[in-house]
Amino acid sequence: MTDRDVDTGQETEFAAAVLAGGKGKRLGMDKARLQVEGRMIIDRIVNVLLGIFPEVMLVVQSGDSPLSSEGGERVRVVSDLIPGKGPLVGIYTALQHSRAPYVFVMACDMPYPSTPLIRLMLEKARGVDAVVPRRGEYIEPLFAVYARDVRDRVLERIEEGRLKIHELIRELDVLYLDEEEIASRDPGFRSFFNINTIEDLEKAR
Repeated sequence: MTDRDVDTGQETEFAAAVLAGGKGKRLGMDKARLQVEGRMIIDRIVNVLLGIFPEVMLVVQSGDSPLSSEGGERVRVVSDLIPGKGPLVGIYTALQHSRAPYVFVMACDMPYPSTPLIRLMLEKARGVDAVVPRRGEYIEPLFAVYARDVRDRVLERIEEGRLKIHELIRELDVLYLDEEEIASRDPGFRSFFNINTIEDLEKAR
């Protein structure tokens, strides 16, 4: 990789963003504040990302309080630029606020992000609009790298009311990571375990 901070090993060409603006409807509580193995999920995520990126953005709903106690000035809280429109707006907000040309974006309910897998995705990001993991028929657009240059296309979709992320992905020049590539860095596919129900939370604990 180029553009790496020699002292820290962090990728200065990239930023990270955690989408933390939604509430868990089935859980009835804020997913980011859930406890897994004695720590809030958001703190677990931010701690991993700070080992890779010089800056981590927490994308929240307007008026939400800061979520993570990790990282100090290296963690920046930004509010959804267009309230109430879901995760596509979170992606747009991250791209619009980013100081880096590429942004790794993930959801706040995924407590086990893999550093080796994220680094592999960064290695493949240049020259495409997005790097997205794919397992069989399923893609992971909320554990993906996006080029900041796609923000105008994202905004256009939002303004037209076309808010489905999967439809955006079909319009972009995407490099897909296949299962073999994913397994080489994250053999148990734990990065994609997300907490939607009480049962999921019990598994994580």
